[in-house]
Amino acid sequence: MTLSPNEAAGALRDMAAVETRSRRLYGYREASPHLILWGCLWWVGYGLSELRPHRALAIWITIVAIGLAADFAISLSNASRRDAQAGCVADPTRPPAVARLRWEFRFLGIMLTAVAAIAATLAVMAPVTSRQVGAFIPLVVAASYAVVGLWLGLRFIVAGAVIAGLTLGGFFLLPPPISLCGWRGSAAAR
Repeated sequence: MTLSPNEAAGALRDMAAVETRSRRLYGYREASPHLILWGCLWWVGYGLSELRPHRALAIWITIVAIGLAADFAISLSNASRRDAQAGCVADPTRPPAVARLRWEFRFLGIMLTAVAAIAATLAVMAPVTSRQVGAFIPLVVAASYAVVGLWLGLRFIVAGAVIAGLTLGGFFLLPPPISLCGWRGSAAAR
């Protein structure tokens, strides 16, 4: 059976579409444990900060350290899983595991750079209230998701938009939380 040039071009377009969709879904699979991890850590961090506002800085330093370590562990686990799955297919063009781990270290470097950039911005801009800091960091993360979504898929853009919308809605529409010790923040936060 011989394919016409139009049929061959159509088959190549279909294969390219399948490859693009497969790559996008694979990216979602790789990113989901990280997103779940950080969502849970944020939940814990905000909860503990509300219970112990005078310890918020120490709480968030601990949360970020735990998150970075857990992120790296997830990345190593993903690399091991990929190696195990690739072990059943002999591919001489496949780079060794050490070379693939460079990507994991790059991801860790991106995370550390983001943490340093946020810390530097907070030091320079000096927000007046903890409520402003609590809104600024999720907005930076939301923007990061949107930027990543330009390459990896619409779901990241949607996640960034949802985070930004919820953060802005909470900041502007909800009253400041009442902590257990009765502190409501400064008048500027209201």
